[in-house]
Amino acid sequence: MTESPSLARPEADPEELALSWDSCVSRTLVHRNAVAEVLLTDARALPDGRYLLAAQWPRSYATSGSGSGSGERHDPMLAAETIRQVGLYICQRFLGAPSTSRPVIRSVGFQLDNSAEPVVGYGATDVLCRAEVHDVRHVDDVPWPVALNVRIQFSAAGREFGSAFGRVRVLSEEEYEMFRGPNAAADPIRDNVHARPSPAEVSVPSPGDVMLVRAPSGTLLVAPADLRHPRFFDHPSDHVPGMVLLEAARQAACLAGASPGRLNGCHMQALRFTEWNAPVHVACAPAEDGWAFQITQNGDTTASGTLSFATKG
Repeated sequence: MTESPSLARPEADPEELALSWDSCVSRTLVHRNAVAEVLLTDARALPDGRYLLAAQWPRSYATSGSGSGSGERHDPMLAAETIRQVGLYICQRFLGAPSTSRPVIRSVGFQLDNSAEPVVGYGATDVLCRAEVHDVRHVDDVPWPVALNVRIQFSAAGREFGSAFGRVRVLSEEEYEMFRGPNAAADPIRDNVHARPSPAEVSVPSPGDVMLVRAPSGTLLVAPADLRHPRFFDHPSDHVPGMVLLEAARQAACLAGASPGRLNGCHMQALRFTEWNAPVHVACAPAEDGWAFQITQNGDTTASGTLSFATKG
């Protein structure tokens, strides 16, 4: 029986032949509890701090068309989650960071070519990630890097469609506990007091995906509607996850009047941990070539960055 042309896999990039998309990597190496939330499936080390990694972007995270072509596209935030998982995985799988270490993402960003993004098909999309590690920092008496930058190029079916970058700080268990202190014991507090935007206002499919509430003054607070959201809260976290902050910033941009087009780029820098035990404010305003956002808590900036949107064509 011959395979239907519509279902046939495109001819593989030669570099893909060394990788497998058959099963996911260890979930513990990418800080996920659910196997379904693990995007990486395989990896190979190359010379000179380079790596090839296989990832699958699930069909379930599809969104509407990009405006520059037909068909559904994957949620752009998958690019941010992929670089997060790549950074954590490389540190532990290839660079010797022990399983007890606590890699922390200090910055994350991506840029997508909306006209080249893969269209969601009948299943997950196989994504090839070409990764490079640079700006590696070592300290005496620690055999693994304590900080490093990672940048990756995304391609699918032999066609490049974007890039991502991030910086990882690798803390020991003792260092992590010292940084976290008593804040690590704080539990998330559900906000049932302030008004919550509708899903349509922030371009999400359901009420559980909304990450914001409006205070009476009109300011926006980060307050996820679903503290057991399968993507953003796959496991308990002793601080507000960075992916939650980034999604909250995107939603704040929607409320501030951002283009109705598709998110195609972002850059977020985390200056400190954002805690559960005090209100978290988010503000977003137009900036050169996009939107600038700032996350504040107790008067201090905990994270900031930029977002860009592709206008519909």
